[in-house]
Amino acid sequence: MNPMKMTLRAFTGFAIAILLLSSTAGEAHAQIFAQPDRDPRVNLRFDRYYDYEAMTDALRQLQRTWPKFLTLQSIGKSVEGRDIWLMTVNNPDTGPHTAKAAFWADANIHGNEIQGTEVNLYLVWFLMENYDALPKVRELVDARAFYIVPSMNPDGRDNFLKTGGPSRSGMMDWDSNLDGRASTDNPDDLDGDGEIRQMRKHVPGQGTHVKSPVDPRLMVIAPSGTKGDYILLGSEGLDTDGDGRRNSDPRGGYDMNRDFPSDWQPPHIQGGSNRYPFSWPETRAVGQWLKDHPNIAAVQSWHNSGGMILRGPGSRFYKGSGEYTRRDDAVYDYLGERGALMLPYYRHMTVWADLYTVYGGTLDWAHDALGAVAFTNELWSSNQFYSEAWTDSAVVPREMQQLFFNDRLGMGAWYKEWTPFDHPELGEIEIGGWSKWYGRTTPPFMLQELAHRNAMFALFHADEMPLLEWGDIAVERIAGSTFRVKAEIRNTRAIPTRIEAAELYSSGMPDRFSIRGGSVRVQAGGFTTGELSNEIRLQDSEPSVIQVSSGVPGRSGLSVTWIVTGSGSATIEYRSQKGGTHTRQVQLR
Repeated sequence: MNPMKMTLRAFTGFAIAILLLSSTAGEAHAQIFAQPDRDPRVNLRFDRYYDYEAMTDALRQLQRTWPKFLTLQSIGKSVEGRDIWLMTVNNPDTGPHTAKAAFWADANIHGNEIQGTEVNLYLVWFLMENYDALPKVRELVDARAFYIVPSMNPDGRDNFLKTGGPSRSGMMDWDSNLDGRASTDNPDDLDGDGEIRQMRKHVPGQGTHVKSPVDPRLMVIAPSGTKGDYILLGSEGLDTDGDGRRNSDPRGGYDMNRDFPSDWQPPHIQGGSNRYPFSWPETRAVGQWLKDHPNIAAVQSWHNSGGMILRGPGSRFYKGSGEYTRRDDAVYDYLGERGALMLPYYRHMTVWADLYTVYGGTLDWAHDALGAVAFTNELWSSNQFYSEAWTDSAVVPREMQQLFFNDRLGMGAWYKEWTPFDHPELGEIEIGGWSKWYGRTTPPFMLQELAHRNAMFALFHADEMPLLEWGDIAVERIAGSTFRVKAEIRNTRAIPTRIEAAELYSSGMPDRFSIRGGSVRVQAGGFTTGELSNEIRLQDSEPSVIQVSSGVPGRSGLSVTWIVTGSGSATIEYRSQKGGTHTRQVQLR
């Protein structure tokens, strides 16, 4: 059905149907994708948001249930002393996690962008619950490693969940109003309802706004040439530092996603950055882990909102061109375009070209310094919630759509009627307006779908990390004890073992082919060339070890040839930080 052609009657019926269907979404447990007729082993719910304690309990429960596959550890402490939890998913029977291509997923670097925590909990839960049920899940867990951080900013998350504070920041004291004192004027939940809402004052004939003639809950600017009956006073709060402004110096006020080294800029150029990269304990802990694990081939960060699959660069001035290389672009386009098919209402976008400029962001650092293919998903598109047109002939204002869905799908849950309050500084005012749960956060009855779709994009991304297998290996006697040894390695996935940025910026170690054996002497070696693949592009340096600076391209392979003398057994090895180490034995005879 085309929503632009949907009549009001049809749309209302559709909304009621969705409401009726959603009434079954709050059961006591989540459904398992592979076997929806049985209860899960771990009875997590994905129609709710988890605070820090509940998140920690969920992670520990998962780890206790699957101790063979899951390792839970703290990689550092937040500003307020909370553990930054990391869950490693790996099957030790198929090798240590450090020897496999690894997928990194983090979430909630911004305090009020909370859905990613639930996506990462779902990701761990889904892999474990379906390991025995879905061959593809078993393949992923056996062949890959996963490093999953449900919350990079547990302080900001709990601040949002428990106080309604809107900050995307961490919780370090911060001098936002530059008066020499830090965090002296925070928002206040004046009416004690657990949220920071809006304030207005009734000043008949002296204000800037009037009640909407369509719906008195809405405030609109007074018609030109007239005075309104209300003034809007911003978020709930007091002028606790006496500077004449309310909420002018809250805790936080910085942006941890401007704290990474690639193309970092100081605060006067990039708002939200600090004195130097990795200046916050949270980003420093994450950065150290990422640097210590060069097997990480793919990075996924979960943010909100807007329905976007974002890739770098963050700036039009990146490397003078504002573009990644053509070879790397092809990989991002392959993944991003297919991801957009999996995620309705999401768009595959470049940060600086399609959104705004970001200096010092996660994406460019992961791409440049880690040599990893990195995406940020902006979770939740409000278009998933309501239509932009109700009739053939008229477009209904967005505010009216919001109220319609609040009233019909939420039964009034997301909007608080304006109620009187005696403000100690402003006198009689009213507090009300939209809840923190409306707009940027996914409604609970739609949360599991969001978690599942995005987790499946993550698994698609992880599945396309390099996966190597041997191709043709041949030993041919030339004369006597002299042999030609040819070996081919193939990458069966889309992401190369070394993206071009890693080659250009010397990120990580190059791949390498080698041959060795007790009685083997390598006379010459190099890449196999020629129309009949019977020639050698000789390597000038030590011929037994051939450096592969470009790695193995996606869905492709490469071949090397050695001329050796000797007899008996020889070991051929291909070693790659992103693709693992692979060996084969050959006999010289």
